[in-house]
Amino acid sequence: MGQFLAPLNYHRAWHVLADLDRYAGYTPEGARGLHELLRRSYPLIFQKMEQKAFANQALLLELPGANVTDPMVFVAHLDGGSGSFGDSAPFHASSPSSPTSSLPQSAGSQEPVACKPAALAHAHAVTLLEAVETLLADGYHPGGDLILALSMDGLSAGEGARDMAAHLKSRKLSPCYVLDFGGYVTCSAFRAYLPKNTPLAFVGVSEKGLLAGNLAADHSTLRGRASSSEASFGEYHFPNDPSPGNQSLPELLKGGARLARKTRGTSLCESSALMLQTLGRKAPFPQRLLVAHPRLTFPLLRFLWRKRAILRQFFMWERTLTAISSDGASSRPPHSAILSFHQTTLPGRTLPVWKHILRERVANENLRLETPVEWEPSPHSHIGGRAWEALETAIQILFDRASVAPCLSPYVCDGRFYAGLRKNVYRFSPFLLTAEEAACSQCSLTDDALQTAVQFFRQMLSV
Repeated sequence: MGQFLAPLNYHRAWHVLADLDRYAGYTPEGARGLHELLRRSYPLIFQKMEQKAFANQALLLELPGANVTDPMVFVAHLDGGSGSFGDSAPFHASSPSSPTSSLPQSAGSQEPVACKPAALAHAHAVTLLEAVETLLADGYHPGGDLILALSMDGLSAGEGARDMAAHLKSRKLSPCYVLDFGGYVTCSAFRAYLPKNTPLAFVGVSEKGLLAGNLAADHSTLRGRASSSEASFGEYHFPNDPSPGNQSLPELLKGGARLARKTRGTSLCESSALMLQTLGRKAPFPQRLLVAHPRLTFPLLRFLWRKRAILRQFFMWERTLTAISSDGASSRPPHSAILSFHQTTLPGRTLPVWKHILRERVANENLRLETPVEWEPSPHSHIGGRAWEALETAIQILFDRASVAPCLSPYVCDGRFYAGLRKNVYRFSPFLLTAEEAACSQCSLTDDALQTAVQFFRQMLSV
């Protein structure tokens, strides 16, 4: 079956994945090193595509097309690795190999192909770049403009993706579709609702919102409490408590304890309801009754799925207290303290409502709530039309008899920033994941998995 394999430089792909795993989060040095890695690994992409840099060294690559179809936009963030990219070991990026080395090394041998873990976002980005590089080597000329938007800070500030999306919007770009990572294929979810041995492909059509920030207490925030205390007892302070600012940490801990009382909740948004209704069309009769009208049956479904990962992925908001810090010497009470938190939100409530809930939960007006990261849940994308049909067809060709279901993406993606271009932002990565891998946004890669993903992207690049 070698004649049916898409051209793919396996050696290069594995090396780029290994280097990407060292890029955990945005740093200027790491981003510059990442640019160099991509230029050395994919020379045709950087020779033939126009390049523009944006905030936090985000990279926008554009290949003019024949203007017979709408532009195609592929989105990916490259942070999220497990190492310290750019800080310790030098790069070992592989240079482009000869065409003969593009065949899988295992194609003519009986040796088993190693299975290696990788971040789902990294596997998505590398196989996309491999598909574009090999197509360009074959003289690829797209029907519409091809745009690759690669951000370096997607899991932190998201400024790169926001800046690139604003640039495309200022050009009044109306893409055929925007494709990001954020969905996957699995044989481990909703088994009772699918025909036997049928894989399920989740395609994200919206995203959860995100609030990330901190709760702060210092002398200025406790001024109101100090004023009332002085009015009642005068200006005297106990010897071990020389100023009201010394109450910063106790007050913050009380507020943090209140935030920790209820850290999860569930609701049914439009995307998740549509997912259940889609599953109901092929479900056996008893299960069909449970998901055909999810607005009515969700309380029962929530109880049935209370211990399953699917509830957390598609129906749950979560609040996590991530860190606490204070200043001062170990022998003295701190004058200020900060508690950091991270909260996902579900569509249906705006961020101002969620912030009001946080303030009420803290129940202390003297603690300062700061939320530098405020991302609203993304709007629901359109289901149907040429782009959706092309995506569904590509999935069903490569994953035999797969059932395709729109869903609420369980991951933090760049796609949210591109929703203003057109309501056709989809989140899908062509990898088969177990339940454990899906829960932590990881995938187990083999040569066959890389080959399938490259074939998928080659199909989507031909829309």
